[in-house]
Amino acid sequence: MSLWRRNDNKGSGGTVSLNYSTRIVTGSGTTFGRVGAAATGDVIRFGIRGSRGTYFGDAVIVGIASTTQLTIGSTMGLSGAAIAATSFYISELPIYTVGDYSYSNKLDASATLKNLGITGTATTNANIGTSIIPVVAPSTLIVGDTLLNGGNDIIISTIGTSTITLGSTISSGIATGATLTFKRYVDGYDKQVYGISTTTGYGSTSTAYRTSGAGWVGVTTYIDTHGKLRVKSEILVAMSGITTGSDGILYPTPR
Repeated sequence: MSLWRRNDNKGSGGTVSLNYSTRIVTGSGTTFGRVGAAATGDVIRFGIRGSRGTYFGDAVIVGIASTTQLTIGSTMGLSGAAIAATSFYISELPIYTVGDYSYSNKLDASATLKNLGITGTATTNANIGTSIIPVVAPSTLIVGDTLLNGGNDIIISTIGTSTITLGSTISSGIATGATLTFKRYVDGYDKQVYGISTTTGYGSTSTAYRTSGAGWVGVTTYIDTHGKLRVKSEILVAMSGITTGSDGILYPTPR
């Protein structure tokens, strides 16, 4: 059994449920074992990456009994949460990464909002329903921070010389001279293996998500203590011809 191949876009129609005790995956509408679908030695990736759902992690397929039943070798790469009637991906990524605890979804953490003592002063009134706030903003404020208003944390989308623009409108009016409280997302962490072709994260990407080459790439994203997104990538297997597409995890995919 090869440790990896080139396809990160294998057929993954239907939904699956996992029995953690027996490690048996039961599918509905699945095509396990058929050409172009899940095969022994592939990795099954449970759940949905991104805003559409929950991602549970990866496991190596060690046996296929039918088009609707397969067995995984271990649950160590999974989050531990119940998996029932969920979507999935099938990939030929390096199977050794599933046994690498640093890639386990048990380590993933969503960013949390914290009050870091960042405040500003409103220079004029701001009425309910506006999204542009006149304020003397502190120099430490960054886009992505939030304004606490009416019990809600509203994302800051733009910082000007004398105003900030919010992602949505305020629900509580702000008086001239009022002290404004800002918060920041910190501590988020995610590490994932992606299939990177020249069009999905290398040749056509110029942002922080650009990788140093194509192949199977481990990507770590986190938010540092200053609230800035950090992206680190490591080429696990440098190779051309990686197949990517809608049946695989798109890169980059926000969690």
